[in-house]
Amino acid sequence: MTSKSHTTPTLLSLLLGAMLFTSCEKEKEAVAPVSPSNMTLLLEHHVDGEPLLYDSLKYTNEAGHSWSVNRLEYYVSEIILHGSGGTPDDTIHGPYLVNGEGERTFDLGQLPAGSYTGASLLLGLPPSLNTTGALPNTIENLNMAWPDPMGGGYHFIKFEGHFMNGTTPTGFAMHVGKDMYLPHCELPQPFALDGGSGTLALRFNLNEVFRTPNTYDLSTGNYSMGNMTLMGQLRDNCTDAFAIEYRP
Repeated sequence: MTSKSHTTPTLLSLLLGAMLFTSCEKEKEAVAPVSPSNMTLLLEHHVDGEPLLYDSLKYTNEAGHSWSVNRLEYYVSEIILHGSGGTPDDTIHGPYLVNGEGERTFDLGQLPAGSYTGASLLLGLPPSLNTTGALPNTIENLNMAWPDPMGGGYHFIKFEGHFMNGTTPTGFAMHVGKDMYLPHCELPQPFALDGGSGTLALRFNLNEVFRTPNTYDLSTGNYSMGNMTLMGQLRDNCTDAFAIEYRP
């Protein structure tokens, strides 16, 4: 009798426990996980509204030169979304290395809903990252290195191609680096985010590199690297080279 009195409650307890466990498991399975709404950063390149095509002398800059591009690589970092109406500023630090011919989209994760008056960004790297070895030693980053004898760090942008110097096709290379020549870009286009998924598009107008406030003359400055005057002109010209747009 004693043996039976111990066995029966034990079996009942096990059966009840198994039923409860199975019930809990079914409840867990019935609750679908909620996927976060991720935003994508997209970099687009154009020339006064015309899509960028490589190796095509179809564009004309402010100085009247026909030009083409065969290389475009640059960093974007410290993208600040300027909040309004109670929305705080939001900073997307990066940095993002953009190749004009390669991958131009980046996952931003979740961005909060809010209204924004526009944005600002660095076309390049903040001083804390613009030192040799500060970025991971990938082939892409190493190819953007600024020579150590010239101060080290990284190129902010490499923009290369050809232009018609009279009747002669001539190469150009717009290279900018060093902290004092870091372009601070303003994007004054207002937008609103709804907290869902979508695309934050940054549109880079390459003709702005050659104009306002300086009409950049490739015939007298087709290689900018190490030339403080030319890099200063390019820095100033790039301040209004980007626009921002939210696409749900």
